[in-house]
Amino acid sequence: MNLASRIWVKLKFESPRQQRLVTDAACVCLLLLGSHAAYRASTGHVQNCDSVYSLIVGEKLLTTGSVNLGDSFQKDLPYQLIRRGDPPAVYYGYPLGSTFLSLPFIEYAKVRSGTSLLDGGAPDTAAENALQLKIAAVVCAAIVALFYILCRFYCSPLASFLIAAGFALGSPVWSTLARSMWSHTWMVALLSAALVLLAARRRVAPATARTDIACGIALGTLLFLMLFTRMHGIFSAAAIGIYLLLHHRRMLVATLLTGAAWSALFVAISWHEFGTPMPPSVYSAGTIDRQDVAYRFAALMLSPSRGLLIYCPYLLVVAGLLFALRKRLTGAGLLLPAGIAITAHTLLLSCYNGWHMGSSYGPRYFADLLPWFVLIMAVAVRGIQDGIASPWKRKAAIALLAIAFGWGIFVHARGANAVQAWLWNARAIADPYEEAVMDWRHPQFLAGITFRVRMDGRIVE
Repeated sequence: MNLASRIWVKLKFESPRQQRLVTDAACVCLLLLGSHAAYRASTGHVQNCDSVYSLIVGEKLLTTGSVNLGDSFQKDLPYQLIRRGDPPAVYYGYPLGSTFLSLPFIEYAKVRSGTSLLDGGAPDTAAENALQLKIAAVVCAAIVALFYILCRFYCSPLASFLIAAGFALGSPVWSTLARSMWSHTWMVALLSAALVLLAARRRVAPATARTDIACGIALGTLLFLMLFTRMHGIFSAAAIGIYLLLHHRRMLVATLLTGAAWSALFVAISWHEFGTPMPPSVYSAGTIDRQDVAYRFAALMLSPSRGLLIYCPYLLVVAGLLFALRKRLTGAGLLLPAGIAITAHTLLLSCYNGWHMGSSYGPRYFADLLPWFVLIMAVAVRGIQDGIASPWKRKAAIALLAIAFGWGIFVHARGANAVQAWLWNARAIADPYEEAVMDWRHPQFLAGITFRVRMDGRIVE
């Protein structure tokens, strides 16, 4: 009997639990390798906007122990950097979470291939672009694996695999998160891990104090790192806190104490490095003006170049399924924090004067909610199995989801692979952004197909 036959016989007669573990491990490996290959093979523009210099700061920290880039910038500063102090120092003005979380990758690249992001003290942004793509591909592949694990608490291996693969290619994971080290990239990974932890905790009943303390420490660390990476995660953190208050108060205490301890350390380090309780930031007050809220909400949902439901129409199908099956859903406890996080995040964007998301592709700001979207998708798919008795209705629901994901894969493939889809942003800069994103004649996902955009933003039909 050859080796393959012996392995098959062993698996065939092992316990069902071990067979499930082998199946899950195989699915995770396929998703990791497949999604990583797709992200690395993508040919679109490197979306290195706000994240420019974030890895250069990391190399500076590893080599000098400081995040001051003053030696590399003497005169005019790009918008990502700010000058503070006396004598003046130059700092990266966006949250430093992505920088710190990427330090092992920066060090590995330097040791393995001699990659340096500082050429004679001057920033080498071309080298940073290449490294950002490599790191983003790895982190996004891990996100897809976490999506699968999250879905497995609700769905079969096949359904979980298809959902994770659908989000890997039919969501901003491909068209945004994998195209550079946006702050969204690490944030989504951390939030995904937090939701996996919450879903796992629901399976432990009854839990001991030791279990709740361990889960609370892990969750508090994940949520702190999430906020350290991207402050917009505050709504997800608050929603999780409300859920813990209602269902796991002992775990909530451990989570809060852990978060407070990390926050105190963060403030102490900031005082030491910058002389302020928070690092210098490019963010400013006055961006939340609460004007034209209804118009902005409609544009966030349905505009041709930024509309969430245009780029991710399967969410509309899921909403319909959740409503239709609301009395027959299984394991729907986490829908409450999901609803709170999604609603609060959307309301904030509707009050934000930069709702059009600047130079980006599709609904970039909604990338922060992707783990919640995966969660509600998993609950809805489980609802199809448990709550729809008619085989024809079940097949119709699955067909709708498949069609919607097919469209999502098409539009996000454009963002990941078509340089013209990125050059569309030049058109938005040439014209007012709000006018550009509402123009159905020239939607971003059709740039390079039905029209072209010149470098100066002019349209060529």
